[in-house]
Amino acid sequence: MKSALLQWLQCPVCEHSLSLRVAEQVGEEVVTGDLSCAGCGGTYPIVNSVPRFVSQDGYAAAFGFEWNVHRTTQVDSVNGRTDSEDRLRLSLAMPLESLRGKLVLDVGCGTGRFAEVVLKYGGTVIGVDLSRAVDAAFTNMGRHPRMHVVQADAFKLPLRPSVFDLIYSLGVLHHTPDCRSAFEHLPKHLKPGGQVIVNVYARANKIYIASTNFWRRVTTRMPKRLLYALAHIAVPLYYIYRIPGLYHLGMGVLPINMHPNWRWRVLDTFDCYSPVYQSYHTYPEVFRWFEDEGLEHIRIGEPAVTVRGARPVAQPLESVLHAA
Repeated sequence: MKSALLQWLQCPVCEHSLSLRVAEQVGEEVVTGDLSCAGCGGTYPIVNSVPRFVSQDGYAAAFGFEWNVHRTTQVDSVNGRTDSEDRLRLSLAMPLESLRGKLVLDVGCGTGRFAEVVLKYGGTVIGVDLSRAVDAAFTNMGRHPRMHVVQADAFKLPLRPSVFDLIYSLGVLHHTPDCRSAFEHLPKHLKPGGQVIVNVYARANKIYIASTNFWRRVTTRMPKRLLYALAHIAVPLYYIYRIPGLYHLGMGVLPINMHPNWRWRVLDTFDCYSPVYQSYHTYPEVFRWFEDEGLEHIRIGEPAVTVRGARPVAQPLESVLHAA
């Protein structure tokens, strides 16, 4: 943890400021120590350079496993591809050059694949994840001077309100116990005029969803390492499903990820069958979430169900009159 992070943190319980105690520091990074709250007396440890606002990763444990096994699979600078940059550009629907100088919150940062892109284009990132994926994210990106990694719950973010220029959560909120509620905790952290972008699974292919949910009754109860081993079936099935006439049949019986890279394929197949929670949504549904939070300039995008909106720059006149 860099001491600069302290300016954006607050106690997730009582919202008071936190004080930093350093036990070990290497350069700019506080390796061990703790953050304490004078308001409620809470103490949060810093372990392996990451402040920990949760004692365990709970329902997100499978993600901690997969992202530490596949720490670099989806990282552009390692795999030589541009998948992460292309995905972020598509989801944000804005020039990535506009990220320069912006403070960005990455909710469900995983290994830091999207954070790397923001850093590349000059932004400062606070990456938050409930799981032990934060260890992979710190190893990948944490020593960058504009990267901060925090282990915390999206429902109890230890962050000050009205500080971020941009908040994004891509492919994450549908793996929480309540996707809408998780979203509702985000807009208050935006600066006036700041944007929030979320991407969730689409409730479109009913056959795929039904087949996936059928298998998930068993797979979510399996030991993670056994399920991970079984996910390697996606390696040969990819070639079988490419035979004309077999794709839709195969995906209706046993859906797999069809990425051409076999490691990515195994990773995303495991990612499909391992999460405790997995919900599917529609554009009108998510659009209403944004409306209900008072966001404006709401737009839909890609891929799957992607929606973005902005916090109003000025408080509506009727709200001011009501408050008076």
